[in-house]
Amino acid sequence: MNRIDADLLHALGALDEALAVLDGDVLVALNAPMQALLAGEAGSPASEWAAPLHGLAAALAAPLGLRTRCGVSGEFVAQRVALNARHVLLRLSDERERLHHLQRQLDDREGLLFTSRSLTVSEMGSVLAHELNQPIGATANLLRGLKLRLARKHPDSTDELAALDKAVQQVTYASQIIGRVREYTQSRQPNTEVLDLAALVHQSLALLDWDLQREGVHLALALPAQAVAVQGDAVMLQQVLINLLRNALDALRLDRPASPQIDIDLRLEGRRAELRVSDNGPGITPQTEARLFLPFSSTKPNGMGLGLSICRSLIEMHQGRLWFTRREAGGCCFHFALPLLPATAVATQSALEKTA
Repeated sequence: MNRIDADLLHALGALDEALAVLDGDVLVALNAPMQALLAGEAGSPASEWAAPLHGLAAALAAPLGLRTRCGVSGEFVAQRVALNARHVLLRLSDERERLHHLQRQLDDREGLLFTSRSLTVSEMGSVLAHELNQPIGATANLLRGLKLRLARKHPDSTDELAALDKAVQQVTYASQIIGRVREYTQSRQPNTEVLDLAALVHQSLALLDWDLQREGVHLALALPAQAVAVQGDAVMLQQVLINLLRNALDALRLDRPASPQIDIDLRLEGRRAELRVSDNGPGITPQTEARLFLPFSSTKPNGMGLGLSICRSLIEMHQGRLWFTRREAGGCCFHFALPLLPATAVATQSALEKTA
């Protein structure tokens, strides 16, 4: 074997990335991360050394500079780089942590989508039950009144009276079904725990990072350095924040300003934490503002008009408040406020989670 620069071998040993030096099909040197990943001895055939890792032997024959996936599920990336006329440096990147992180993000997004759909169905069921109960109740009263009049004027009309009785029974049955639907849709209560609202903001933004980058939106954060402790359901509160952020993105997409921006400002106001999500989009008209939190009222072409209604319901479940103001420079600002807990509550919760 020709002598390789001692400085190079020293550098290989100090790097965290898994590296190996090859001379044709001969293994010249491996650094510590590569030894831990795929042990081998200098002077041994590189093809035999690479055999245990699926696809690595084929990667050794790939053109220089080409990144080749190997491993059973493609969790490693191999790349060969020429060091000199004889020696080639093999870089083997372990993608498992990155893939695991991406899978966690996908799982979080899927869970958020499921929660969003569940809450939408729940709110829709609740609104429909409320709206249908009134006409059904009026119909039942009209049928009962008609039956009383018919019984007074034509007491012998037994078939008609029996038909009206059945009609009242059917209407009453429909009212009971709607009542059960309403009870079911309103049955879920928050699964409360001690939360750091500032940390929840960062977690929510991680789920929308791709959307923010795609739209080229500048994000301005103003969060306290200390933990902001609240008692609440993490999934519900995250759903509120995601919905407000998506509304801001939709507004900026609808009428894009020169420098689109979303501001997130978390403030401590006495015994409450107030979170503000604002954008520099086109804003809304006074007519839209008057119907902003009403179910089935939407300014979006394909919107159902339930998002803000659901958000307000969720915040009120947490003894909080959700409202809207206009930005002086133009655009929208949505606020929600929640009761604060002592800051030590988050520290205690974190300590319990670490010891669990």
